[in-house]
Order: sequence, then C-alpha cells, then structure tokens
Amino acid sequence: MKKFLFILLAFSFLFSCKEDEKPRPGNGILTVTGIDLGNFPLSNDNGTNWTHVLTNSMIVNFTNETNQTFQLELNPNTIEKSFSIELPLGNYTFHSISVSPDFSDFLPLKAEGQLNLNQEKQSWRLPVDTDYGLLTLSQSPDSPAPQFTSHPSFQFYKNNEVYYSYIKSGIKTTVEVSSNNPSSSFQVISQSVPFQHVSKIIQKQHEQVLDAFQKTDFDLVQEKINLDLDHQPINLSPWIQAELGTSLNESSGLALIDGRLFSINDEDNDPKIQELNPEDGQLIREITIENAFNEDWEELAQSESHVFIGDFGNNLGSRKNLSILRVSKDELLHSNTLVAEKIEFSFADQVNFSGPMESNNFDCESFFFLNNQLHLFTKNRGDGKTRHYVIKDEISTQEVSPTEEFDTQGLITGADISPDGKVFALLGYENKGIASQSFIWLFSDFSTTEFFSGKKRRIYLGSPSILSQTEGIVFRTTNEVFISGEEINFGGVYVPGKLSEMNIKGLY
Repeated sequence: MKKFLFILLAFSFLFSCKEDEKPRPGNGILTVTGIDLGNFPLSNDNGTNWTHVLTNSMIVNFTNETNQTFQLELNPNTIEKSFSIELPLGNYTFHSISVSPDFSDFLPLKAEGQLNLNQEKQSWRLPVDTDYGLLTLSQSPDSPAPQFTSHPSFQFYKNNEVYYSYIKSGIKTTVEVSSNNPSSSFQVISQSVPFQHVSKIIQKQHEQVLDAFQKTDFDLVQEKINLDLDHQPINLSPWIQAELGTSLNESSGLALIDGRLFSINDEDNDPKIQELNPEDGQLIREITIENAFNEDWEELAQSESHVFIGDFGNNLGSRKNLSILRVSKDELLHSNTLVAEKIEFSFADQVNFSGPMESNNFDCESFFFLNNQLHLFTKNRGDGKTRHYVIKDEISTQEVSPTEEFDTQGLITGADISPDGKVFALLGYENKGIASQSFIWLFSDFSTTEFFSGKKRRIYLGSPSILSQTEGIVFRTTNEVFISGEEINFGGVYVPGKLSEMNIKGLY
C-alpha cells in the first residue's frame, strides 16, 4: 500500500514540476535532459539514413535507501523536451520496467544503475542499455518483402523503404530474399548481437545504387549483395558461426556423421581426426589413427560404413606416395584409437614431379564418395582448373586418369555432394594474393558422374581475411553447408580459423 502511495506521489510531483518552481524542503527536482545509449547520445535525428525507432513510453523506477519507490514515465522520442520528477534528496537505484518480444518494431531499452540527487535542481542524462541487435534489408521497391523462414510467425517492419527488425541477442535467423521478373529467391543467415547493425543491401544490375548506412551507436556489419540478370547473387557471405581453437587451426576437411562434426588438420600435424561441436566450433575429442602418418591430410569423405582420409596434398607436385586412408565409421563414433586401411594411387597423366609449385597442376585437396567410388578434384596452381578422377573403394594400388576437366578460375580446396546426390559443391579461393576472394561452385542437373555436364554457378563468399583460408565443406542438409577455414598467419597478419554456415537454397 505504501509503495502504491509513493508511486502516486511521484506522478503528482512529475506533473507539478515547472522550470521556475522550487522543490519542497528536503527534495530536489531531477530533470532528464537526454538518453545515452552506451557511449552515444540517443537521438531521433542522428543525421544518417538510419534512425532508431523508439517506444513512445519508458517507465523508470527510482528507489531510495528507505525503500521508497518513485516512478517516472518519459517518451524517448521527445526527450529534448525534458522530463522532470521531484524526489527526496539522497541516493537512489533506478531501473526500467519493460517486457519486449524477441522481434520488435522498436529498439527495446533498459536502464539500471545508481544516482545521487544532492541538489535542488539537477540535470541528468539517463544511461540505457539494450539486449537487441538490428537487422535491416534494403532492396528495390518492386521486390517482395523478405520473410523469416526460421521464424515464420514474425515479420519484417518497414521504415523509409527499408525492411528492419530489432532482434533479441543470440537469436539466429534465416531470411528468404525474393525478386520478381524473373522470379528468384535465396537465403541469408545471421545472428543477433547487442549493439550490432547487420545491413544487407540487395543490388540489382543496372539499377540505381542503394544508399549504404553509416556507423553510429551500433557497430555496422554491412554486405552489399549484387544480383546478376537472373536476380541470383553474384556474392553472398556465409554466416561465421565460430572461431576455431588452436588445436583446429589448420582445419582442412569436414565430415558430418549422425549430426556429429569431424575435422582434420593438414600437413605435418598429428594423425588425428577431431570431433568438434557444430554449434560453437569447440573441440570435443580427438581420435588417433595408430598406424598412419599425416604427410598432408586434406579432406574427409564417407560411405555408409567407412570414413576416408585423403592423404594426397601435393603442393610441390613431387609426391609419389599419394594415398587414401579408410577407417570404420562405427569405430570412429565410439573409439579414440583406430587402425586404418590404405588405398594407394597415382595420376596416370603426371610425368613431371619436379615442380615448381606455381605451375603444379597435380595438387589435390578435395573428394567425396558416391556410388562405391571416390571422386577426386585437383587443385591446379598452373592453370586455375580442376580435373576429376575416380578411384575404386577397394584396398589396392590404382593408377587413375582424368574423366573431365573444368575451369574453376581458382584453387579448389574442398568438395562434397548433397545427401540426395543432386547437387555437388566445390570450395576454393582465387590465386590473387591479398585481392583473393573465396568462392563456391555449385553443380546441378548433371548426368550420372559427369558432374561438369549440367548447370553450374559460382558465388563469391568474401575475403579470406574475414573467412580465413576456406578449406573444408560438408553438407549439413540438402541446402545447408558447413565451411571451415584454416588460420592465416603471414606478413604480420593473423586470421584465426573459422567455422561458417551457408544456405544454398535458390543458388543453383
């Protein structure tokens, strides 16, 4: 009952406080002259092309040392008008009262802290915080509204032709972006981080360039997605899920078995397969191959019964001991030590083993299993192409010849095929030094195992300086892939290994 009376009293003080009015004896008038969001003043006119959308009402409770509570209601949108409340002099704790949904059309604010009121008239800026990030999507006015495919019960809001939503921290979203004439769609993945503005600008060819945002009180993570004449992305960044720890810093190949993610490190590392958490990239356990040496492990593949390790990295083109290790899938899932069988092979068309590395077309870092065969794809430094070889799943020594060739215009580092066998992917990066871009080639509508005979599309993923050196790829579902990258440590530049995720629906 006493708390209720004090709240009523506070409201009476609020409405009675005027600029020229003195407070009652022992009291002070606290005037809120502004709001600070983090280290920035919060304004509804910040001079940029994005202004935060704010609630019209924010209630702040003030509690003094005798547990008296007073309440002030203010409007953040009109904070320049100032809001005042008369309070007994003394020390206070303050906190705001608010309940906000996971997806909001305004920026949910929260206030909590301490205040010392020691003057008859005291100006004060209210410090506020937020647990929300901002996702915006800018596109042509004739495009359909984007949709949250991961959270279909929520929708985007619209502000000055920009679609947006404030999203509670930690929520991962998948958004479908669509275009008309011709009709197409693709998926964008992101995760909300407090004080972070994720901006996706969808730019069609030959259309007026859309404005980019400027950094203000939120960190800005901005991507311009360029569309070709078919309204399909030329570039699309995967979502970086985690940084990989030092024990996984040279992740070169991935395998997903019963929802469990496995990786290997490449050249001269321990002969171990590592299981990692697919949600945060943390190491779970290590499995040692007792009878093997890691000369240059580069890729993982799997059949119904076995996991294959490609020990065929060949940077200099000088190796004559290329091999594929085969271990039991069931033993991998349940044991920490394994014994491997070995398939040995050579390329029938390689006659020169003397290098140099820059012209070597017989490096190999990619393969997958299909129809009782292992399909290998070379990493050609010399001509930027890849050749396809087929190896039988049998413990023997084999000499193989190429079955087809494709100009990938870059270095191929990983491969996998979708669970339904209808799409296969080649991962790689350009050989252009610091200007290099990582990419993914997607192949579909192919004939049997002539993978380069059907549709093919390349999507640029971004710079290795952000993604790390993209090396491993594995299908998570028919339309989702994991991508791993090894660390870059060169010329004073360090980029830790990363684990990323991408949705390829609509890209092939």
